[in-house]
Amino acid sequence: METSKLVQKSKSEHYPKMRHSIKAEDDLIDLFPQPRYFQVHFQHVHENAHDLRGELAQLKDYVTKVDEKLERLMALLSRAPEQVL
Repeated sequence: METSKLVQKSKSEHYPKMRHSIKAEDDLIDLFPQPRYFQVHFQHVHENAHDLRGELAQLKDYVTKVDEKLERLMALLSRAPEQVL
């Protein structure tokens, strides 16, 4: 199945082709990202991990409460009908 020209055009606009070629006179260190990139990336990962830990703690509390409610409901259902009234 062929993709339409509009889709092909939009893909090429969003993802420009890399035109940098490595030459013998280039320093390899200049081709790598600067330290600031790694600092920002690490900070972003750290913040996401912190947020996820908080969400995980909330979910654990929620599961504990739901489990307690389920145990109470199971105890009520397991009683004999005359005890419920």
